[in-house]
Amino acid sequence: MAKRFKNFKTALKLLVPLNGGEAQDLPDTSPLGYYQAVVSGKKKVEYGNRAASSQPGSLIIYALMPFAEPDADAATAKVTLSKRSEGATGTTGISMSVLNIVKTATEMNDAVEIYGFVPAKATITIKTPGDGTPTTSKQTGRSYKDDSNASYTYPFGMNKSALTQGYKALKNAIINAIKADNRSVSFTPEIYR
Repeated sequence: MAKRFKNFKTALKLLVPLNGGEAQDLPDTSPLGYYQAVVSGKKKVEYGNRAASSQPGSLIIYALMPFAEPDADAATAKVTLSKRSEGATGTTGISMSVLNIVKTATEMNDAVEIYGFVPAKATITIKTPGDGTPTTSKQTGRSYKDDSNASYTYPFGMNKSALTQGYKALKNAIINAIKADNRSVSFTPEIYR
């Protein structure tokens, strides 16, 4: 279960009697009782299929220069991008040139798989207008408003022709590229072991 259900897990542990034994079953009319029924398997949860627009699709190989090796002659690294994210560049306002990722034949021939390398990533979220759709949680039975925001994740790296432009400068370039009222971006730093 996800971290957000930590309080429910703790509450279920407190239902176990001090002298041992089984916890008392709660009616599934309360959020805790509903969660208990889901965890114990008495209530089956079905999520259904994801909408086609939410499916990541196939992964496409791109090449980028890691921030850890700012050398124009260094080998580029192979990274993946989902077909869904690639097709949403117009919606997100980002371009491959801002991200410094390429898939030209020359670059792809020179790119190598670097084990222990995870590229820096920008996750762009497009907020759906409105207050959201009232939805019932399949875990707790509580009602909440589903915003149905769409998120797209993009790897990014160094610019071979501007080696002095580091991670911070590239983050600012991405922020400026996606500026709009309904867009936001979060970043994950590169890992190079």
